[in-house]
Formats: sequence, C-alpha cells, structure tokens
Amino acid sequence: MHPFLTRLGIRPEVAECFRPFYSSDDAANLIFDYGDGQEHYGFAFHHIPVSDNFWMAGNLELPQARRVILCASALDAVSWLNKKAASLSGMDNLFFLSLGAAVRQSHLRWINKNLIGKSCTLAFGNDLLGRIADVKVAAAIKRLPLQVYLNGNGQMTVRFRTRTFCFSPDAFSLHAFEKATGYRFGTYTDKPKYHLTFFDELQAEAFNTF
Repeated sequence: MHPFLTRLGIRPEVAECFRPFYSSDDAANLIFDYGDGQEHYGFAFHHIPVSDNFWMAGNLELPQARRVILCASALDAVSWLNKKAASLSGMDNLFFLSLGAAVRQSHLRWINKNLIGKSCTLAFGNDLLGRIADVKVAAAIKRLPLQVYLNGNGQMTVRFRTRTFCFSPDAFSLHAFEKATGYRFGTYTDKPKYHLTFFDELQAEAFNTF
C-alpha cells in the first residue's frame, strides 16, 4: 500500500480497490489521471485540475456497476469509501467518477448519456459550489435541462421546466430545490457533517486537527 494512504488511515481493502487507478511521481506524491490533467497530492499540497474529462475508478464496466459515486476529487472518492466500507456489502459493483474542480458541460453531456437509471450518490463538497454541482448533476442524470446562476441580487437562480426559482445562497441545496419544484430526482447526496469534504474529514482524523 502507498505510504501516504497508510498515513491517512486508509483501510487495506480500500487501498487495494483503488490501487490500479493512481500512480506516483519521483517524490512518491500521488497522481490521479484525468486524461487532460492530473490531481496531484503530497502532504504539503493538493492540486485538483479543471478538466473536461473524469478520473474513473472501481468497476469500469459501467453496465455491471450498480452504484455510481460522483465527487470533485479522487481523494474524496477514496475517503468516502474508507468511511463507508464497513457498512457496504461489497465494493465490486461501485463505480467512482471525479469531475475535478469544476462541473463542465462535457461532464453533464457524458452523465446525461451514460448514467440514466443508475443508482447515484453525489458526494460533492459541503459548500455552495458542491450544492450547485448536486443540482446540475442530478438534473443531468435525469436528462432534464436547467440553468443555475447567481443573479444581480445575490440570489441563486434556477431556470427549470419553463419556471424560475430563486434561493438565498445559504439555503440553496438539492433538497430545497426539490421542495420548491415538487420534482424528486431520486439521487442521494452524501456530505460530511463537520467538514467541507470527505477528504478534509479524513485528514482531520489522520492528523488529529479537529
């Protein structure tokens, strides 16, 4: 197992699950490949790319994957599985997608084409950008167009099904959007209770920085 993963407290079975999907640089820092960019992690830095592609891991035979985990970094995916592994019946049917530092139209087009009917968990960050990602990706899974933007009054505005909905940034979430529209996307969001991301939570536990 990579020594960084050991230091972070990653379970051996979780490290083994992800072993084919990362590499190391000459200084033994972790690299996760997105095709047009790399997520790069060392104990002094964590660079997440803005990419038009994905980092993918797990069961890459998508028709066989029963559950898809979508997040904003590869290390969020590793951290999510490390937290959930004990409660899962197995890891063989999990498919992980990291979109990187921004949700791009290329991501939404791929999701729209490939994830319809899949059981999806959205594990984006516990902040406004993460909640915007939740709404955009949930709509793409259902092949429903929408627009999300911050209007001139500082409100989150969503145009959906010929209607416009406005929210304060603090109150905006997929759950709030579902309540306002009456539409249920059937997509589960999962966020750490006390931290911005699952990787932040993992690091806090590993380095005792609560």
